[in-house]
Amino acid sequence: MSIYHTKTSVKLRQSRDQNTYRRGSRGQTWTARAGLLLGAGLCVFGAAAVAQTPAAFDLDAAQTALWSEPDADQVATLQADLEAAAASGDVAAQHLLGQHLLNGWVLPQDVPRGLSLLETVAETGHVGALTDLGQAYLWGTALPADPDVAVPYLERAAAGGGTEAQRILGEQMIGGWVLPRDVTRGQAYLDQAIAGGDVEARIALGKLQLYGIGVPKDKAAALAQFEAAAEAGNGHGLVAYGDALMWEFTDPPRAEALLQRAGEMGASEAWVSLARGAMYGYLGGGSVSRAKFDGYAEKALSAGEEDVAVLEATRQMWGINMRASGPETIAILREAAEGGNAAAARFLIELLRDGNGLNLRRDREEAVAALDRFGPLLSDKEQAQYALTLRAAAARTPKAYAPVAAGYAAHPELHSGWFAQELLKANPNVAVYILQKQFAEEGLYRGALDGFATRQTLRAVYKACLGLDHPERCNDSVMRSDIMGALLVN
Repeated sequence: MSIYHTKTSVKLRQSRDQNTYRRGSRGQTWTARAGLLLGAGLCVFGAAAVAQTPAAFDLDAAQTALWSEPDADQVATLQADLEAAAASGDVAAQHLLGQHLLNGWVLPQDVPRGLSLLETVAETGHVGALTDLGQAYLWGTALPADPDVAVPYLERAAAGGGTEAQRILGEQMIGGWVLPRDVTRGQAYLDQAIAGGDVEARIALGKLQLYGIGVPKDKAAALAQFEAAAEAGNGHGLVAYGDALMWEFTDPPRAEALLQRAGEMGASEAWVSLARGAMYGYLGGGSVSRAKFDGYAEKALSAGEEDVAVLEATRQMWGINMRASGPETIAILREAAEGGNAAAARFLIELLRDGNGLNLRRDREEAVAALDRFGPLLSDKEQAQYALTLRAAAARTPKAYAPVAAGYAAHPELHSGWFAQELLKANPNVAVYILQKQFAEEGLYRGALDGFATRQTLRAVYKACLGLDHPERCNDSVMRSDIMGALLVN
């Protein structure tokens, strides 16, 4: 029996950054895990909160309670206390209330009210409020994406010593994803954040160096940043380095040791990387590697990592250490999604939409039904992204490609490397059509808008590819998913 059927994840749903590294430090993504926040002590706060007066308002206790899965009555009490404290002029309460109302994290979302509160606090030079507003406009979450509005907020926060704002500006200026690339300024911002003690800035810089994004590829420098972060108690950089080393298959024992060390430090995604590597034979090869899967998967499950269900389904789908079965693959994912596993829901929608060319046929009606059934596990943005990929999957002619392309162009806030590659998987012709239209507007293409990868189309793709990071990739195949995905985002 699959180990997934013996345990359930305790990890709560969180918004996914579709392209994990591309977005980098993209705003505060708040998560809570069962047992992390004082356990039964939170219930005591909930009971005491009923009797609180604004004068006795405890901001720290409120912050703790907000992330402890309060029930509806506790939420109402917390909001009333926050409103009273905010009305009395408590800036910290105004900031906390504004965050939650703007983003709808725990309190019911009220964007105008949340925005008004944060703007009021930001006028005082409050670094946190300035950073929140900058991120909201940069990522286009609760507010329309507008980097021109976002940057001044972030720059004011950075000038005020806000290391988070410094890190965001630095990472995005070097990466050139959401902001125009400016490596010199970006490096300066990251250096400021690191000097200010922001450990995540070390990890951000290390990843840029590890992958050679905007800066020369330098694995030694990257490892130095990750080790410095580890000394401060953060093992997430070691996961990135260990994962990269594992897939190179040059030193499996060292890769495994680094990932184990990171996992033991609390970077639980390391256990997922190890389970995935074990499954595919990257931890010593063949049966030696695959025998390690269950142990690492158990550790990942115990840490609340949802992706274990996806690994289990993948093993079942391809018959890794078991008999392959398409129906059982779908059953595993459905069971996990019914239990609230968002990662399983995503993979289920993708498999139903695309099939796997072997033992799973496309079933787009079921994919639509799955999105409808499990959509509440996903963010609003993800639901919109999947809906557009399902429209793309159903398009069969250039006439049908056009409205999908128009929908893609009309919603830049949905664009990401992950989303672009999902669109490519759903229907390569639609992806090519979007690029043809984009290149035609830029003067790179004068052929028909038909969605076919003609010679003229490929020449335009190649020319555009040369402007990406690592242009040597272009000499391999410009139809690579990473290249096409990067071009669709630009």
